[in-house]
Amino acid sequence: MKFILTTLFVVLAMTLYAQESQEKYYKHLVFRETPYSATIGRIPISKERAMKENHYKMSYDNRGRLTLIEYRIGNTLISRRRVGILDGFRNIHSRTKIRYEDNKEIRTFYNPKGKQCRNSMNVYEEVYTYNDLGQRTGVHFYDEEGILVNNTWNIATYEWEHVDDHTIVEKRKDTKGTYVTMRPYYHFLITLYKFNKEGILQSMNHINDKRQLINDFNGENGIAIDKPVYDEALNLTGFTFYNANNEAVIGSFLACAGGVVTYDTNGNCIKYATIDLKGRIMLDDRGRAYDTYTFNKQGSLTEIAHYGINNEFVEIRGATRIVFEYDKDDPSKFIKTRHFVIENTNKQ
Repeated sequence: MKFILTTLFVVLAMTLYAQESQEKYYKHLVFRETPYSATIGRIPISKERAMKENHYKMSYDNRGRLTLIEYRIGNTLISRRRVGILDGFRNIHSRTKIRYEDNKEIRTFYNPKGKQCRNSMNVYEEVYTYNDLGQRTGVHFYDEEGILVNNTWNIATYEWEHVDDHTIVEKRKDTKGTYVTMRPYYHFLITLYKFNKEGILQSMNHINDKRQLINDFNGENGIAIDKPVYDEALNLTGFTFYNANNEAVIGSFLACAGGVVTYDTNGNCIKYATIDLKGRIMLDDRGRAYDTYTFNKQGSLTEIAHYGINNEFVEIRGATRIVFEYDKDDPSKFIKTRHFVIENTNKQ
């Protein structure tokens, strides 16, 4: 009887430990437009693949709450910039620790060497608040001294009002308490977000205090709605801009009607193109029609190339191609970045 009880105790302990140490592995994260959105993995992989490839390791507690996000190859932390564009890594770092205290969620960030640092949005610590229903109601950003700080978009706090289970209204303030837009170049001031039941963003809507749709600018280039599109793997495959009359328009953001995104089977974005109102590739506000992205077998970004309407190379920020090199014997080690300018050469 003693043996049976001991065995049951061991089994119970192992079960509880497993519940407290849930770990999952993903190639990518679902794109996040607002920090309100949960951090969700996409393209799940096995632990065996994770030992050989770049991946996100996500750890959860026994209540299913996310407690740790790591971007790694094998067990080695690496820069999340290797993952390319349209990943949900904007507010995280190579390691992001998450702890919960009463009605707060606190996120801190660590570089590949494990040293606490600011994330890519220039924030040292994020503190989310929750209401009694377990819903996020806001987030504040802090520096190393615990002082409220603006992120790279000049935002210090987000405020979220819940309209229903799948709709929120978002407002943002800087450190002076002044309301600010989504980004310096994206001019939605009050934003209504609609999500599906899985928490995936369905639309962003620019509204006034009466929750009426309004264009971000007066005139033909004003937009009021940004609608993303996803495939079955939750890859963001495109987006379209609409005005307050629900008409497709060339928007002030990117100066295009939308975008079309192509992925490989591992969820890597390999082509990003801007389109006009007829769905044809057009030049964006920087003078390019599309970018291509190349990855190695581990999933590290190895090249970015910029192209025009006629598949010719175009120069963006001093380069037509950017190449990233890694150690062939140890793919966790980054070696260098090389910039190239190629003129009058068409893509073959």
